[in-house]
Amino acid sequence: MSTPPPSQPALPPAAPRLTVPAAPGLRLLSGDSERPRRLQARHYGEALLAFLTALLVQRLLWPYMDASPFVLFFAAIMFSGWRGGWGPGLLTLVLSLAATDYFFLAPVHSIKLQPWNGLALVLYSLVAVLMTKLNAMHREADTARLELLERERTARRASETEQARLHALFMHAPVNIVFTRGPQHVYTFSNALNDALLGRQPVMGRPVREVVPEAEPQGLVAVLDRVYTTGEPFIGPALPVRFTPPDGPPREAFLNLVYQPTRNEQGRIDGLAGFGFDVTDLVKARQQAESLATELRHAEARARVLAEASAALSASLDYEATLRNMAKLVVPTLADWCFVDLAEPDGTFRRMEVAHALPEDADLARDVQRFQLLPEGNRHHPPTEALLRGEAILVDGMTPERLRESAHDEEHARVMVATGLVSLISVPLVTRGRTLGVLTFFTSHSGRRYTEADLSFGRELAHRAALSMENARLYREAQEAVRLRDEFLSIASHELKTPLTPLSLKLQALARELARHPEAVPRRVVESYVEVGARQIKKLSELVGDLLDVSRITAGRLTLELEDVDLVPLVREVLARYEAQAARAGSTLHFEGVDALLTGRWDRLRLEQVITNLVDNAVKYGSGRPVHVRVEPSGSGARLTVRDEGIGIAPEHLPRIFGRFERAVSERHYGGLGLGLYITRTLVEALGGSVRVESEHGEGSTFTVELPVSAEAAPVRAAAAR
Repeated sequence: MSTPPPSQPALPPAAPRLTVPAAPGLRLLSGDSERPRRLQARHYGEALLAFLTALLVQRLLWPYMDASPFVLFFAAIMFSGWRGGWGPGLLTLVLSLAATDYFFLAPVHSIKLQPWNGLALVLYSLVAVLMTKLNAMHREADTARLELLERERTARRASETEQARLHALFMHAPVNIVFTRGPQHVYTFSNALNDALLGRQPVMGRPVREVVPEAEPQGLVAVLDRVYTTGEPFIGPALPVRFTPPDGPPREAFLNLVYQPTRNEQGRIDGLAGFGFDVTDLVKARQQAESLATELRHAEARARVLAEASAALSASLDYEATLRNMAKLVVPTLADWCFVDLAEPDGTFRRMEVAHALPEDADLARDVQRFQLLPEGNRHHPPTEALLRGEAILVDGMTPERLRESAHDEEHARVMVATGLVSLISVPLVTRGRTLGVLTFFTSHSGRRYTEADLSFGRELAHRAALSMENARLYREAQEAVRLRDEFLSIASHELKTPLTPLSLKLQALARELARHPEAVPRRVVESYVEVGARQIKKLSELVGDLLDVSRITAGRLTLELEDVDLVPLVREVLARYEAQAARAGSTLHFEGVDALLTGRWDRLRLEQVITNLVDNAVKYGSGRPVHVRVEPSGSGARLTVRDEGIGIAPEHLPRIFGRFERAVSERHYGGLGLGLYITRTLVEALGGSVRVESEHGEGSTFTVELPVSAEAAPVRAAAAR
C-alpha cells in the first residue's frame, strides 16, 4: 500500500554518473594504435625463439632420436600458432622445413632432397599447416570468449550500476513506491518515504492487511485484489486514506493512487507495483477555496436576507405579518425550517409561524406548530435554553439521541426527529430588557452546518425583529394614548360641564326670583339654590382634584404624610358623609367592623380618599342596592372590603380596570373620568398595600384593600399600567 508522507520529503541526492564502457577492440585514442604492432613483433620474436629452442634441443637429442626430426618442430609450430596465429606459425613452419632439410635429412648439411624426404617434408608441412590453423581457430575462439566474458562483466557492472541508480531513485523518490508479491500482497519493496509514512515499522515479507489494518475497511485491499485478479491498472485521484502510524496519532491524507500489475517470465501476474502521490495540501487548499467561496455565498445571502427582512419589518406595523414574511425569507435561503414563538401577556408562548422549504413537509409543519415553547419544560430544548439563558445558542451535529434527550415528551421527540434536524440556531427577541419571543431556524435535508457567522446573523436578525415589534408596540401605545387623550378630553369636558349646567340654571332661577321679589327672596328658596350650588361645586372640585392628583402622581410630586390613624372611625366618617348621596341613589350603606382599634402609620387624607373612591364607586354602580363595607384585621395589617350588588364587571375588563382613564362601562350611562380606581391603586401601593377586585357580570363587585400597619413616607409614583 502506498500512502502520503506526513510532510514534504527532502529532495533525493544526486544520481551517480553513468559511464558507458567502450566495446572490446574499439580504439578511440591515437596512442592505442601502437599497441598491436608491438604485440605482433613480440609474437614473431616468440616464434623465432621457439624455433631456435626446438632446433637446439633437436640437435642435442638427435643422436638418440634420429628417426623423428619433426617432433620438436611440431611443438614449436604449435606454440607459435597458439601465441601468434597464422603469421608466427607459418614463420616457424618455414624455418623448421629449412632446418630439417639442412641439419637432419640426408644428405646432411645440404639442401638437396631425396624423393622420400621431400614427401616427408610435404606431409610435415600439411600437418603443420593444419595444426597452425587449429591453433589459430582456437586462439580466435579464446579471444572471442574473453571478449564475451569482458562484455558480460561490463554489462553486469552497468546493470548493477543502473539497478543501484534505479534503487536509489525509488528509495529517495518524492512519491510513495511499493512492490508486493502474490495474492496476499506481501511487501517486497517499500521506499524510504513509505517507510516513514508507516512509522518505520518492518514491512518486508509482511502482507498489506497486517501492516495497514485500516486498508481493508476502506476498500483498498479490494482494489489490490481486483488489480491482481483482472490485470487492469487502477488509478484513483485524490482518494482519502485514513491510517494510524505506530508512532503517531491517526491521520488522514489524500492520495493520487496508481496500482499496476507486474508479470513474471511466463507473462503471468505475480505482484503489484503501487505509486502514491501526496495531494493533501492541494486538496485542502481546494477545500479551503471552496469553503471560502461557500462562505462568501452565505455572507451574500445573509446580507440579502437582512436587507429584505429590514424592508419587510419596516413596511408595516403589523408585526405578526412582518414576522411571518421574515420567516419565509430565511427559508430556504439560509435554513430549511424557521419558526417564531411570541410571548403572551399571561407568560405563555404562542408558536405564531412555522416556515418550511419542502412542500411535502406541510403536515409535519402543522405538527411542529402544535408544540408551544415551554419555559417550564425541558431546559435542554434549544429554544427553551435560549429563552432561559437570554442569549443566542448554536447547536450543531444534532443526532436522534440528542433530539430525544432535549424533547419535552415522547410525541415532541417523534416530531423533532421527523424534521431531520442537523444544525440549529435559537435567538431570543429582546428589547429594553423584555423578552418578546424566540426566533429559531435550522437545517435538515440540505445538510448545511451553521457557523459563528450564522450565529451573528441570527442575533442581528432577531435584534431587528425585536425593534420592529417594539416600534409597533410603541406605535399602538401612542395611538391608544391619543385615543385615551381624545376620549378623556371629551369626557372631562362633559364631566366639567355637568355640574356647571345645574349651577348655571339655579343662578338663573335665583335671578328670576330676585326680580320677582325685589325686596326679599324667601329663605327656603335661597337655601335650596345654595344646596344645589354647593353640591355641584363639590362635584366640580372633586373632578379638578382627581386631575391634579393624576398630574402630581405622574410627575412624582405627590408625597405621603404619615401619622397614627385608626381605620374604623375613618371608615365610619366617610360612610356618614355618603349616606345622603347613597339615599338619593336608592342604596343603603352597611358597615361591619371590629370594636378593637385598627391603627396604622398611614396618610389620613390619602387613606380617606381611597375609602371615598371605593364607596363612591360602589354607590355609582350599585344599581340602588345595598353596599357592604367591612373592616377587619389581616395578619399584621388591616383589610378593607367594599362590596356592592350592582352591575358587576365583565371578565375581559378586569385586567385593566385599575388603569388610567379606563372604564368598564359606557360614559353615556355613567359619568366619571376613569381616574378613581387608578388613583386608589396608586395610593394603596404607595402605602405598602395592595388592592384587588372580584366580580361577575350582573352580580356586583368586591374590592379588597390590604394595608400594612406602617408605611414609609415616600413620593408616590405612577402605578404601572396593567
